Amino acid sequence: MRLKTFFRRFFSSLHGFVILLFVSIILGAAYATISLKQMNVEARGFVNLTMLDLLVDWDNSEFMTHASHELQQKMTKDQLYNMRNVFRHLGRLLNYHGAYGGLYRSSTSIWHINPRYKVLASFKGGRFVAIITLIKQQGKWVIGRFEYKYTFFSNKRYVGTLILA
Repeated sequence: MRLKTFFRRFFSSLHGFVILLFVSIILGAAYATISLKQMNVEARGFVNLTMLDLLVDWDNSEFMTHASHELQQKMTKDQLYNMRNVFRHLGRLLNYHGAYGGLYRSSTSIWHINPRYKVLASFKGGRFVAIITLIKQQGKWVIGRFEYKYTFFSNKRYVGTLILA
């Protein structure tokens, strides 16, 4: 009986309400933090697996399977042709440096968070950098925005040295 009386008095007082509110806020913040960390792990894993697969042997149709509906509609045949040429000139993938970045607020909504990553890769004929923004469509990650830059150079090795030309 004493415990029941204690809880009744505790939760009916302003002091009890403030403590309950404070505990609820802490639990909500902890849940949000854990959810955002999990979202980042899933999104980064998607980018690393997808981009490594694409960069080893670039295929425009494979890229389009990972693109959002909006990106698929925006991409022109000329843009796809240019991307294919870039990878043909870059040549064989030498090193995939991984995805760096994280979660950022969307420019359209304060409550919407988008994963955005910078992907770096070295090829036999140059370097490649892409900024990839992900969105979720039908419960899975897809590429919502894909911006890239590249530099062509020769990776010829001088005979008898470790110096690359």
